[in-house]
Amino acid sequence: MINSVKYTMDQCVRCMKCVRNCPTSALSRVGNRIVINDERCIGCGHCIQSCTNQGIVAKGSSLEAIKDYDYTVCMVPGALINHCSSAEEAQELFHAIKMLGFDEVIDISDVTARRMKESYLLADDGDDTYISSFCPVINHLIANRYKVLQETILPINYDAEIAAKQIRKRLSDKNVGIFNLCECEAKLAIAKHPNDGDYEIDHALALVDVFPTIRRNLHTGKEEVNFCLEGLQTSNPLRIIAKDDYLIADGFDKICKVLDMAEFGLLNQFKLLILYPCFNGCIGGHLLWGNSFVMKNNIDSLKEVCNKKESDIPFEEFYTEDFWKTTEDKRSFIERTRFFKDVTAQLERLPGYDCSACGMQTCRLMAEEIVKGNKNEKDCRVLNALKEKENDNS
Repeated sequence: MINSVKYTMDQCVRCMKCVRNCPTSALSRVGNRIVINDERCIGCGHCIQSCTNQGIVAKGSSLEAIKDYDYTVCMVPGALINHCSSAEEAQELFHAIKMLGFDEVIDISDVTARRMKESYLLADDGDDTYISSFCPVINHLIANRYKVLQETILPINYDAEIAAKQIRKRLSDKNVGIFNLCECEAKLAIAKHPNDGDYEIDHALALVDVFPTIRRNLHTGKEEVNFCLEGLQTSNPLRIIAKDDYLIADGFDKICKVLDMAEFGLLNQFKLLILYPCFNGCIGGHLLWGNSFVMKNNIDSLKEVCNKKESDIPFEEFYTEDFWKTTEDKRSFIERTRFFKDVTAQLERLPGYDCSACGMQTCRLMAEEIVKGNKNEKDCRVLNALKEKENDNS
């Protein structure tokens, strides 16, 4: 997956907040610009939230891409539907989205419900503790920091990808373009364009980008809607039916603590870990508008238009192999050991302040870059200042 987080040099004031706030040390300053390491980036959006100048942004496709297709379909996530406080509001929302230029606007809550049910079945049939894989941030965080847990991620594809595949089959006789509205930065990367990925979804649209147009289109008409209640519930961790052997957690710091414990086998009493990196779950997605605390009970007002049953798509359509895994380190054990020793030795020569003045988040990362030949000790401003002070005293 190519991440959707992009750097905009014109807006950046080089304050280093994004570098310091990245939980996977994916950002660094090189010269006069911020560099994003795609292998480390998990699309969590911490850098975007910490930047007050839009120097770091999340980029998806634009509505201009609609012109490239004869027929277009837009998929609406359950997180956005949960922000509707009434059936009428949901009907107006779907009409406003269709007025963006789409031929169809569809809800995929029935696919989401079936996907969650398959997760339950797989977890209940197994003897180990499994992790729900519905969120790209969770999958890439595990691949980045908790590699030992990779085998516990349930091998089920993203619900939007599954739904897009069904749409493509149904409209196989058309030049169809499938667009996905995204409530968070991570899901913007699950699309063929502009990232050239191998996905069923053609384009991912950031909800925050199209919101002004959607807002202008509200109250101009209504579309018939019918949702699957169980599917909408998955967007809100407080609405998922809890079981004693399921652990449900939301918020990035909390899920990191959960994964820390899972890595050491301290949560083996649970069959399934359902983890939401966004606070309040998907309804708290960073690209949504509104207050997730206020919106969390809206689902009660939508029950009159929640008559859709869960999808009957066969399990084979949900299954996927290793889509979350990163490229394995091909270095030999001896090479990795030598690199570790060299980095540790280099780290002893650095001040250890983790000040980020060199452009790297920590002295450990700086030591790695020096060993790789990308940096040298002269790039450490603190070390230079200490040496100058020693020279002055002598």
